[in-house]
Amino acid sequence: MRPPEADDPNSEGSTGAPHARMTALLSLITVATFGLWIPVAQAVPGVPQRSRTFYAAVGNVVLAAVALGAGGGHLSFGWRAFWLPLVGGAVWTGGSYSAFRAAATIGLARAAGIWTPLNIVTAFVWGTLLFGELDGFSTTRFAVLAVSFVIVVFGVLLIVGSRDAPTVAVMPGSGQANLHSRALLWAVAAGVLWGSYFVPAQWARVPAQVSNFPLALGILVAAVALTLPVGEPVRLRPKVTAVQVASGLLFGTGNLTLLSLVARVGTGVGFTIAQLSLLVNAAIGMWVFKVPAPGSQASRKVLAGIALAGVGGVLIGTVK
Repeated sequence: MRPPEADDPNSEGSTGAPHARMTALLSLITVATFGLWIPVAQAVPGVPQRSRTFYAAVGNVVLAAVALGAGGGHLSFGWRAFWLPLVGGAVWTGGSYSAFRAAATIGLARAAGIWTPLNIVTAFVWGTLLFGELDGFSTTRFAVLAVSFVIVVFGVLLIVGSRDAPTVAVMPGSGQANLHSRALLWAVAAGVLWGSYFVPAQWARVPAQVSNFPLALGILVAAVALTLPVGEPVRLRPKVTAVQVASGLLFGTGNLTLLSLVARVGTGVGFTIAQLSLLVNAAIGMWVFKVPAPGSQASRKVLAGIALAGVGGVLIGTVK
């Protein structure tokens, strides 16, 4: 999930071992929290996906508000500092709901293995089309990009083809196939939307620390709009509500540490590091949720596909 454009990579300027240790700590927290927030949200069965999205948005906006107050920040209601990031938050919510739908049907490992590389590819395409990120590229870099895209495609195709172990309730005839196909589309939608939500805020050209709260507010507004037409969010038991809100707090924590990380290492590198959360998603999906079953042919295909798509995605993220 790509952040809006951050400040100058050299803005924190400290060097040496303390700087390296802090960068490593920020990277670890970012990867862990981004890798854990969806599994935490999915840990309690039977919660509607719209409700998961809503309560995660509540946790995130609470943390963003606390961070804004603790940092002595203030809100500005200009279209650059507020309204564009707000739109980006709405796009993020669409990605979150899509991710929940995909993970609930084809398993977290498969779904994350699809949306993560597509997230990187989509962000790169937007950067190329709108922000001129290919300007001045050498022939060698274009060649690396071409190879990387091919690797991502092969990896995603392996994940998509890993269907020899059912991950949903058995359904007659084409019903299961249709459900599987829709879940793949949800995973693709998550990748495209999560790779796009940074665009409005990057157009605004304001520091990510300024846009973080409007972004969180846009996430919440869109989550409410998503749940109202169908009578959700449903009233959940207190413990279940706490778990769902905790997932949003985890995401919000990862988002805040990512802001600090990209200020140290740059947006491209920081964003690519954050995508290593795929390893956490895949591990929990297979060894905790058992989808696909560990050691099965499907799990081997998923692991191979994740490895290929992940390598291709990292190459795309770092070659910019």
